[in-house]
Amino acid sequence: MKKDQLCIAVDHASKILKKVMAKYYNLKGYLVFSSTSGQCDMTNNPIEILKQFPEMVEDSDNKKFALKLIEEISLLGKDKKDASLSIKGKILILSHGLNEFKDRIVVKKETFIEIRFSRQNYEQIFEMQMDPLVSQKDTPQGRASIRILLGTLDELYQDSEKLL
Repeated sequence: MKKDQLCIAVDHASKILKKVMAKYYNLKGYLVFSSTSGQCDMTNNPIEILKQFPEMVEDSDNKKFALKLIEEISLLGKDKKDASLSIKGKILILSHGLNEFKDRIVVKKETFIEIRFSRQNYEQIFEMQMDPLVSQKDTPQGRASIRILLGTLDELYQDSEKLL
């Protein structure tokens, strides 16, 4: 899934979260990307995704190059207070190269968007499991889990296309 499609899926998920949270007032939820290989807070910033959840990005030479740039920037920026102008210049050049990467990102479309809770009410979470706004196919039903899934990136992107 390309960056523009990711942005559409993220925007659609944010709208769904707003509707869901309006119905379940005793809950405070936020969205995360998740899969069996990891998770991170939901964002449409490809560089943040690559830093926090590199497994979400499809393997490619572009990904390897961007990860190398992130590592170099991190190493150079360790002592930013004491960094010389030449080091700051190198960081700027590397950051520019990294910014060129973000428009070529390809994320795994089977990554889920999931609701996590910073304020919980178990009865409302169990009620939410049956809400048609959340994925009935992917959300575990029953009291053994409080996991609430909106769907995969691809499903959310496809669903948003129907609304246009």
